[in-house]
Amino acid sequence: METHSELAPTTCPLDCPDACGILVERDTAGRFVRLRGNPAHTWSQGHLCGKTMQYGELIAHEDRLRTPLVRKRSGFEEASWDDALALIVQRLEGIAGPDVLALSYGGSMGLVQRKYPYRVMHALGATFHDGGICDAAATAGFECVLGRCLGPDLETIEESDLVVLWGTDVARTVQHLQPRLKRCQERGVPVVAIDVWRTDTLRDVERRGGRAFVIRGGTDAQLALCLARIAFEAAFADHEYLARECLGAPDFELHVRARFGLEETSAITGLSVADILELAQHLGVAQRPFIKTGVGWTRRRNGAMGMRAVCSLAAVLGHGDRVHFESFAHFGLAEESVFRPDLRPEQYPDRPVKHVQLGRELESGRFHAAFVWCHDPAVTLPDSTRFKRGFAREDLFTVVHEHFMTETAELADVVLPATMFVEHDDVYRSYGHRTMHYARRIVDPPPGPRSNVAFFAELARRLSLPREVWGVTESGLCETLLDASRSRLTPDEAARLRAGEPVKLHDREYVGWGTPSGKIELVSEAARQRGQPALADYVPDDAAGDRGAYWLVGAPSVHTHNSTFSHSARHRKRNGIPCVHVNPDDACELGLSAGARVRLKNERAELILPVTLSPEMPRGSVRVDGLPRARDIESLNGLNALTSPELSDLGDGNVMYSARVDLVPA
Repeated sequence: METHSELAPTTCPLDCPDACGILVERDTAGRFVRLRGNPAHTWSQGHLCGKTMQYGELIAHEDRLRTPLVRKRSGFEEASWDDALALIVQRLEGIAGPDVLALSYGGSMGLVQRKYPYRVMHALGATFHDGGICDAAATAGFECVLGRCLGPDLETIEESDLVVLWGTDVARTVQHLQPRLKRCQERGVPVVAIDVWRTDTLRDVERRGGRAFVIRGGTDAQLALCLARIAFEAAFADHEYLARECLGAPDFELHVRARFGLEETSAITGLSVADILELAQHLGVAQRPFIKTGVGWTRRRNGAMGMRAVCSLAAVLGHGDRVHFESFAHFGLAEESVFRPDLRPEQYPDRPVKHVQLGRELESGRFHAAFVWCHDPAVTLPDSTRFKRGFAREDLFTVVHEHFMTETAELADVVLPATMFVEHDDVYRSYGHRTMHYARRIVDPPPGPRSNVAFFAELARRLSLPREVWGVTESGLCETLLDASRSRLTPDEAARLRAGEPVKLHDREYVGWGTPSGKIELVSEAARQRGQPALADYVPDDAAGDRGAYWLVGAPSVHTHNSTFSHSARHRKRNGIPCVHVNPDDACELGLSAGARVRLKNERAELILPVTLSPEMPRGSVRVDGLPRARDIESLNGLNALTSPELSDLGDGNVMYSARVDLVPA
C-alpha cells in the first residue's frame, strides 16, 4: 500500500553558526520520518551536516526520557508530572530568590524555548550566570576595537580577493563555508588558514593550493602585531582610513614599530620569517579580504588580547569592516519581550555569577536550589569535577529538564522529560549568517515530554507568580517576539516569517562603530579601565598557573556536537574510542606507542586514554576531540576535569586552551 508524506520547514537548534534550514518529513499520521536540507535557506542551500542528519535517531531513541524521575535513597523512581511539580514547589518554600541558580546555555538556540524560562527565574529573583563559557573573551576583544559584533555578510565571501581563516576549523564547525571556500580557490582566490595544529581545514586548504600556517598556542597577538608593523613599513597601511575611522592610530603605529620585529615574532610564533612575510604580502595587496575568525582560539588567558590584535591589524589595512566573528548585531530582535527582566523584584537585583567558576561557587555551599535547561554543565564547564561535587551537595535541590539522562541529570534530584525541536514552536536566528526562522511544531511529542515553556509556565502558576509570568503559550511568545521586533522587521519579512519561510533580514543602519568614541579604538580607554593595556599587545599565555609539559587542545568533534549525540550508538561508533593525539616524536621520547594507555594529569584531575600517533599535532601539544562521556573513559572523568576555572583577560571567559598536562604511561 502506497504511503504519502509531507515536508515542513524548521531550523537546526544546535549551538552552531550555520543554523541550517531543515525540511522535516512526516507521514500522513503526523509521525516523524526523517530530516533533509531546505533548498530555500540561503546559507545552507539544501545541505545538512552529518551531525544534524542523524538527529532523528534521538527523537525516537529508546533511552529518551519520557517520564519524570525523582531521586529516592534507592535511586531514581518514576513519578507523575503532578507529583514532580508538587515536590519542586514544596522544596522551593523558604528559599530566597538569589539562592536559586538558573543554569541554561546553548543546548537549543531557539529564542523562546531557551529564554522564556528566564522570565520565571527573573520573577523569582533567581541568580543567573554571565554566559562566559563560550565566546565571552572573543566578544570582549572584538568589541574593544571594532564595537558591535557584525562584520561582513558570510554569503559575500566569494566576492573577496583573499580569505583568511584565523583560528577556525570550518571543516568541523562551519561546514557550509567549505563549498564557498572551494569555489574561491577554484577561481584563484588565495585562501590562508592559521591555527595551532594541522586541522582538517588547514589540510583541505593546502590540498586546493592554499597556504596553512601552524603557530604556537596563544601567540596570535604577536603575529598580528608584527603583520601590522610590516604593513606600516611596507606602505600597506591605509593612512586615510586610519585618520578617518580610527582613534589612536599614531600611537598604535609607534607602538608596533618599536616592537614586534620579524626575528622575535618568528621565535615566539614558530613561523619562519619567510612565512610571516608571505602572509603580510597576501594581506597587503588584497583590496577586499575576508578575515574569518573562530571562537576557540580565544579561549585562553590572553584570548581577548589576541582578538584585539587581529582587529587592530584589519584596521591598519583599512579593512575594519572585513572581520567576521559573529553576526548577532545584525538581528536586533526584542528578546527582552520573551524573558522580561522588568518582572524581577526590586529587592533582588540581577547579579550574575561567573559561568566559568560555577564549580567553585557550588562547592563553597552557595545556592540552595538550581534549575538546568538547555545545558549539560557537568560536561561542558571547566573544572568539571568540582562542579559535580558542588552540584551533588545534599543541601542543594536540583531540577534538570532534559532529553536524556545526561551526566548533569544523573546528579539531579528531579529529572523532567523535554520536547525536541520538531515538537514545539520557536524562533531561531544565527550567529554566523543573517537568516532567521519562525519554526512551528511539526510532530507531536511522545507522551510525557513537555516543552520548556509548558514546564516553566506551569511551575510559575503553581508558585502563584503573577499571571503575566505564566499566562503564555509557545506560539503566543513567538508572536510577542515578532510584534515587539516590528521596528527591525519589514512587513514583508514579518509575513514571510509567519508563513514559515527562512528570512534573511535587511541590513541595519548604524552610526559609528559602536565603541565609546564611535570610532575604531586602536587605543582603548575602556580596556585601560579594566586593567588591560590601552593598545593591543602580546602578553604570553601564563597557562593559569598550570605547569604540565604539554598544552591540551580540546578540538571540535568530527561526528558529534558537544554532548548532544552521546546517546546515539551510531555516533559513538563513528567517533571511535576516545583517545589522545600525540606527535610521534613526543610519543617516542616518552616511550609511548600507538594504542598505549597514558595518563593525562594536572593538579585538577587525570584521564587515562589510549594514544593515537598524530603528525598533525605540533610537538608540545596533545589533542582530545570532542567531549567524550566520562563513562567511556577508563578513569571515568571527562575532558573538562582537566581544564582551568580561571578567567580570560577580558570578558571573564573560558580558558580551556590554556590548560597544560603531563603525560605518564599508565
